[in-house]
Amino acid sequence: MSLINRDRINEIRQANDIPVRELANIGISRNRYYRYLNEENDLPAEGFISLMSHLLLTGAEINSELVNGHDTVEGLMGELLAANQAQDAETIKEVSRRSYQLFRNTMARGFLRVASLADVLHARLIPDEHAQIAQQILIDSFEAVKIWRAMDVALLYPVIAEVDKAMAQQYLSEIWAKSWPHSTMERLNAMTVRYMTVLLGRDDFDLASFKTVADWIVNEPKTAMSFAWWARLVSQLEYHNWDDARKLANQATELGMTEMAELSSALIDAWYKRAENI
Repeated sequence: MSLINRDRINEIRQANDIPVRELANIGISRNRYYRYLNEENDLPAEGFISLMSHLLLTGAEINSELVNGHDTVEGLMGELLAANQAQDAETIKEVSRRSYQLFRNTMARGFLRVASLADVLHARLIPDEHAQIAQQILIDSFEAVKIWRAMDVALLYPVIAEVDKAMAQQYLSEIWAKSWPHSTMERLNAMTVRYMTVLLGRDDFDLASFKTVADWIVNEPKTAMSFAWWARLVSQLEYHNWDDARKLANQATELGMTEMAELSSALIDAWYKRAENI
């Protein structure tokens, strides 16, 4: 079944009083158009783009008007994050397949970004030779971001360790300056802690950059218990209270907060190792 609602395309054409014969002007014959509507063939990307342009549809309208069911960029992203949390490799791969198909049909880059993230996450469960290419596509896509959205935070989170340090600092500074819903803040906290761990392990350790990141964790508004927990952990580490920090990590384990426990343990180990080497 097509991921694009082709009946809706025809409804929009009729609503705009565009006769089918007029589509010949953009290279789509009457026969080809109806075969497309009946899902007997597909249009090449340039043909689909020409048709959408002729119907005066924007990228956002294509996403909201023509995509079947939950196959929007946001819907796919939500499904992908849930599948990743459940470590459901099969669903992650299916999201990748649908996202690539939607990208080919619409040329909307949001679908390519979701597909690339899906491939990266899938490779972390089942190693894949194409993961590096997908990861680079995803990282390159951040250069085009003008206004950071919750979805961009979710996309950046898994690959923050691989982003160039100067760019990562710039991205985080822009993201920190915005107000976010609770779920995005949870992810942003975790991403920031993950990035701190990366900075600690670098051969060219930059104390000023590291302090900027640590200060944000300690001083950000404490709008939820988990945010205060991260602030407390980093404060303990700043004073090298290793035992108290490990108690906090153990508490996260006991509460079943697996990601917080893993990230905090990695941060403690990296910070302790850096402190011992100074």
